[in-house]
Amino acid sequence: MSKRIDKKKLKRQSDLTSGNAGATLAAPVSEPAPSVNPKACMQTDFFIQYQNQEYLEREIIDKIREKCKAEGTELSAAGKLCVYLKPEEGKAYYTYGDINGFVEA
Repeated sequence: MSKRIDKKKLKRQSDLTSGNAGATLAAPVSEPAPSVNPKACMQTDFFIQYQNQEYLEREIIDKIREKCKAEGTELSAAGKLCVYLKPEEGKAYYTYGDINGFVEA
């Protein structure tokens, strides 16, 4: 082995033993990681900036929901909404199941 690797091993061993003098090292206990809901931990604003214009992701989705509701289509959590923003056109195109359309962004 190279001197560099040997030196790192010695340093690591000395750090472990000096920090826990007299204590025995136990194997780490594998605990399941708590499941974290990303929406529960923080509020996120996703902005898209393009040629001196700014679009907020949440506002675009709200516009799509309003348009679908006005047309008699209710978006459910079971379905998948895909949004394609084309800032050069100022439009957000969307698909939801068999439905597709666009809203002004």
